[in-house]
Amino acid sequence: MRKYIVQVCLYTRYFWQVALDNLGMLLYTVVLPLVFLVLNLKSAFFKPLSMQQFIGTVMPFIAWIIFSNVLMVIADVAMLREQGYLKQYVSLVVNPSVFLVSKMLVSGGLLVVILGLVGAVSGIVFHLPIFGIVWRLWAVLLLVALPVLGYCLPILSLPIRYKSLNAVVNTLMIVVMIGSAAIENSTHLAVTTVWLNMLSPIYLVMNTFNLLTTAQWGAFWPAYVATLVVMGLIGTYSYRHLRLLPTEGL
Repeated sequence: MRKYIVQVCLYTRYFWQVALDNLGMLLYTVVLPLVFLVLNLKSAFFKPLSMQQFIGTVMPFIAWIIFSNVLMVIADVAMLREQGYLKQYVSLVVNPSVFLVSKMLVSGGLLVVILGLVGAVSGIVFHLPIFGIVWRLWAVLLLVALPVLGYCLPILSLPIRYKSLNAVVNTLMIVVMIGSAAIENSTHLAVTTVWLNMLSPIYLVMNTFNLLTTAQWGAFWPAYVATLVVMGLIGTYSYRHLRLLPTEGL
């Protein structure tokens, strides 16, 4: 276990260094969500919002940030696999999960910064308590990280060729976008039906933030735990069937 932790720390530091070496891309990754926030919601700026209005107006955008970042990490690992690098990385560690955990920790660190900035800006322009927004966003990230990861991990267990990977990822994003919009338009956010939380990671993120705002723990926890267990099982199954070799070489 100690060797595993040491390797996770080493790879995490390595991936952070890679990110810092490409400072332009790092700043682009962090600042771009703020740009989209301004472009999409500038008409609502400096108009006071309640927390419930914030959930309906801003949280879909924030939920998309969380989901898309996790999905891009998984897609990046799949790209490395199809280029033949994943097998080389894995041969250097005690367990393939070292590589995946390290990538997720770096992505999680970036999300903490992004959500902190988005929360601070939202607090200012929507006249909401900055600390109240930021701590809820960080808590949401902690609560939904594993379910959203379980949602995305099947990509690594499927024989997706390099040329098809972008198409598969884009299709999944479109399906999630359309499905989440349909759920939002046809149900009330307070609904905590298990299948809705599992069907849409966007809905899960919004529902979790809603919980932290309304504190309706008794109504939400059964649905959340069930979602965590089911998505955890899907993620575990996908990890056990993780493909290390490029699909083109099969």
